Amino acid sequence: MLINAMICDDEKKYVDEVYKCLVDYCDDNNIAYNVDIFNDGLSAGESDKIYNIAFLDIEIGNISGLKLAKLLKERNKHIVIFFITAYEKYIDDAMDLFALRFIKKPIDHIRLYNGLEKAVQLINEDEISFYLKSSKQIQKIKAKDVIYVENADHKTFVVTENKTYNTAENMDYWESKLTNICFGRPHNSFIVNMEYIQNYQRKEIVLSDGKIIPIAYNKQKDFRKIFCEYLKRRKQ
Repeated sequence: MLINAMICDDEKKYVDEVYKCLVDYCDDNNIAYNVDIFNDGLSAGESDKIYNIAFLDIEIGNISGLKLAKLLKERNKHIVIFFITAYEKYIDDAMDLFALRFIKKPIDHIRLYNGLEKAVQLINEDEISFYLKSSKQIQKIKAKDVIYVENADHKTFVVTENKTYNTAENMDYWESKLTNICFGRPHNSFIVNMEYIQNYQRKEIVLSDGKIIPIAYNKQKDFRKIFCEYLKRRKQ
């Protein structure tokens, strides 16, 4: 799982607080992350990166947080937006943009942490588009329907309950898209949906369709930790 996050605020105090909360959440839940920090809306708007979470102040000078949010949603309509501001008058406009949370300053860290929990659940609820080599067409599937992704013989296969797709996308692409907490990478050649694990052993896992997935030696410790954390979250 990978979180690509943007923080845009012209007050360092709040940037530091949001960054620490995000890092703490990712570390607690074994989630990989990249975070870009901007002090003004103009430079943030000029970035060509695709983010799946953004933390935006509403009044950030040359471009308002609301305008920046619209721009980010044009690039990724599924991005999760957090507005962090002292101005309650913008709440209605923020909600019109389907912001996940409107966090007032000073920041309630517990509320922000809980908001991240919800954000992770939402990130992969929508469809993922990818290119099919066989038919030269664009296919869409729900992330939750993916059982596993496999790279074999210089090809990448996406396996669902109903169909196997030979895609033109590489494993890095799929790892960047399958960012829900239920996905893990036990081996460089596999990404698995832990919802479908039927049997777990130190060196391998067995999925619901009978597929045996090896766990690479150098990933055994980390994958065990990720899988145990996933099981704990299921019980909550």
